[in-house]
Amino acid sequence: MSVTRSESHVSEELRAPEISDFSPFPKSWYRLCASRDIDRTPFARTVFNRRFVGYRNSNREAVVMDATCRHLGADLGLGKVVGSCIECPFHGWKYGSDGRCREVPGATSAPDFAVQQVFPCQERHGSVYFFNGLEPTFPLPFFIDEVPQNYRSIDPRGFTASCSWYMVNAHAFDVQHFLSVHGRRLLEPLQVDTPSPFARRSSYLAEVLGEKYSDRFLRWVINDRVRITLTIWGGTFAVVTGDFGQRKSRFFVISEPLSDGHTRCEVIVFTPRISSRIVGPVAERLMLHIRRWLTTVYLRDEHSGLGSPRYNPLSLTENDHEMVKYFQWAAELNSIQGDQRCKKH
Repeated sequence: MSVTRSESHVSEELRAPEISDFSPFPKSWYRLCASRDIDRTPFARTVFNRRFVGYRNSNREAVVMDATCRHLGADLGLGKVVGSCIECPFHGWKYGSDGRCREVPGATSAPDFAVQQVFPCQERHGSVYFFNGLEPTFPLPFFIDEVPQNYRSIDPRGFTASCSWYMVNAHAFDVQHFLSVHGRRLLEPLQVDTPSPFARRSSYLAEVLGEKYSDRFLRWVINDRVRITLTIWGGTFAVVTGDFGQRKSRFFVISEPLSDGHTRCEVIVFTPRISSRIVGPVAERLMLHIRRWLTTVYLRDEHSGLGSPRYNPLSLTENDHEMVKYFQWAAELNSIQGDQRCKKH
């Protein structure tokens, strides 16, 4: 027998949103590529069922735009960079950093429709990030009270989660799964707040009880207790800190929604910059590789061991109240961002 809204297991205040309330491709920051990928030639890939291209203009600034040429749909990623423009490989139309066509061979001017959408972008720690919208509604996230220049990073590692982006990030607010999935026993109640309209944060102190080799390594080498803080920006950009006492873990998990309902997760780890007099560059890079391995294994194993979880607003219970609040917040993001744009204009 089907379950109706009146038979829901949560109170009216905690009513979970419908699946249709969530944006399939949220307006948030995503990683396009490594900075070196656009050093000499354009770089293009498909994200959210559309083609994006990145290149450098004559000032060596990164530019990210729609890669499907407005003329006849050729891939600008297969073109070449000419000065500050990217040239279409089909008919040689040249588009500037603002997306406007600067030159059409054989014509005195470009048609009015010849404008590519340009996306806000920023480079940091060897990666090119872009915002999926006309203008960013929040800055490219980083760790609270930390300066990006004080940290190093290496190329990310990733995995594909067999669930939606909002199911991936609901884990930050799923109290019940910390012990059953991660082997983390909470030593105090989960703390949740909203430091920004576009960020929702959870924090908890836990004992590491898991028997996976990565957990045994943590207990043996580092500590058996950890304070975790997870801040979800824009619904998809997770900034995570782990405080093990003398050691700290810092990483991003960027959730890129796929067209099949799955989610590609990129894990980017960071370590503080250390004086070469204390630790040499080889040792510093080795530390990054170890942290990347531990973090990626931890997150990948979490999702691979769950099959294909599916969101169902009618199956949530009062025990899931923090997850429901997260789902409500994630579903409301689009309307909040729309209101912010209206106020600006």
